[in-house]
Formats: sequence, structure tokens, C-alpha cells
Amino acid sequence: MGFALAATEDGGIMEYDGMLFDLFGTLVDDDGQAIEGAAALLARLDGYKRALVTSCGRGLALGLIRHAGIPAFDAIVTSDDVRANKPAPDGYLAAARLLELPPGRCLVVEDSPQGIAAGRAAGMDVVAVLRGREAGFASAATMSFASLLRLSEALQIGPDGRVRL
Repeated sequence: MGFALAATEDGGIMEYDGMLFDLFGTLVDDDGQAIEGAAALLARLDGYKRALVTSCGRGLALGLIRHAGIPAFDAIVTSDDVRANKPAPDGYLAAARLLELPPGRCLVVEDSPQGIAAGRAAGMDVVAVLRGREAGFASAATMSFASLLRLSEALQIGPDGRVRL
């Protein structure tokens, strides 16, 4: 099943078959709490291909997911699984392989310049989550949203299994 995000500036629709999420700053804050809208967005995507890509180790990532009450992922790629962390594309490419999707059919959700660079280097579209910051840091992203709540509002989840943006 896939998903999509709202119309692009030229009126087009962008479709994806999987969403790949960063952990720190995107889904959980510095205190390990779920960022507003994270759990609801992931729950809304239940049944669609989702992966977590993080530069922390697997034990810490799993602990943070449990602590924050974030729904499970279809795949998790951590620093334990790749040779090079962000801004290298290794983690996002590994996640696409685990989801059995071509990189171009995946949408990355990130909050850092390094993560944005990693997603773009993997050949993926990237949504930057600004969380109160100026959009300048996210200039390389395909698009940006003020928050996960705004991203969730823009997502269209189709009966065909695709997510549209």
C-alpha cells in the first residue's frame, strides 16, 4: 500500500510507496518524548510501509521508540547496520532495500541538514520538519512543513495503497 502528499505548487500530486523517518528531532525530542503529532501520524500510516533510519545504535533506538510510545516500524536501520551515517545515504538506501522499494518511491521525513542530504543523496524526496526554525536549513529538501501535524494534514492516503503529497 502506498501514500501521497498534497498537491505540488504546479498542481501535481507526488506519490510514494514508503515513508522513511528520522528519529531524533523528527519523532522524539531531546528528552525522549514523542514530538507532537508523531504517534498520530505513524498510526495513520498503519498498514503502509514505514521505516526508521537513525544514527544512534539499535538498543537506544528501540528504547526511545518504547519510551515515546511510537508505533512499530516495518524496518529499522541504525548506526549498527551501516558503514557510514548521515549525511551518507547508506541508512536510507538500506531502509528502501528492507522495504523492497526502489529509492525513488520512498519519502524521507527529516529535521536536520545532514539527514536531508542523506535522503537526497539516496535519490529520495525529502520533507523537512521545521519545528519553529527558519526554512533556510532545509533548502535542499523537496518540501518543508512547519510540524508533523501539518505534514499529516497534507498527506493523502489512497485506497490504492499509495501516499500522495
